[in-house]
Amino acid sequence: MSNPEKRYQEGIRLLKSESYDKALNVFNQLIKEFPMEADYWSERGVVYFHLKKKTSSLSDMDKAVELQPLKSYRYSSRAYIRGHYKMTNEAISDYKKAIELDPEDAVAENNLGMLEEQLGYQSKAKNRFDRADELMKEMIDGRSDQGLEGEQLEARNIQKEINSEKFTKSIWTEIKQIGSKEGRKSFSKFIKSGFKKT
Repeated sequence: MSNPEKRYQEGIRLLKSESYDKALNVFNQLIKEFPMEADYWSERGVVYFHLKKKTSSLSDMDKAVELQPLKSYRYSSRAYIRGHYKMTNEAISDYKKAIELDPEDAVAENNLGMLEEQLGYQSKAKNRFDRADELMKEMIDGRSDQGLEGEQLEARNIQKEINSEKFTKSIWTEIKQIGSKEGRKSFSKFIKSGFKKT
């Protein structure tokens, strides 16, 4: 068989190009050969999400969490899908766990604030938004311990569907608007675009 990393990248390329059935075939084969690789389960979960297969999508995200229970990104990814399917309490729980594992995750803070706001917890939501703004400013100013490279920033690039060049160009526009409620919603849409057509 060919190089698994090469096949994985091909699966990502197919996912980005919305060739979901072909991407599914790639990830199915990778999981069959390497069942302990969390990235393969997570990416297949994203494929199932696009195919509107809720149960399969969440099952794969559960498996990714099971394989890497100390990786905050696993919880954030599952939280996003749970939130999409109106599983608000479960999504909140996942975002809280993601933040517990990575207290500098601005996206998880922001998305958690959005869910708390939906439930009417305005004060909690405001605190989350303020924290997300602060973390994002630190990241952009280069003061974050994570810097602008490395796994932490990559993890915030939802399922690697937003390429880094597009992310860098677009984030400056979004950061300027985060101060308002509408800006936070716009920012959230920007982050979520990794799961949706852009």
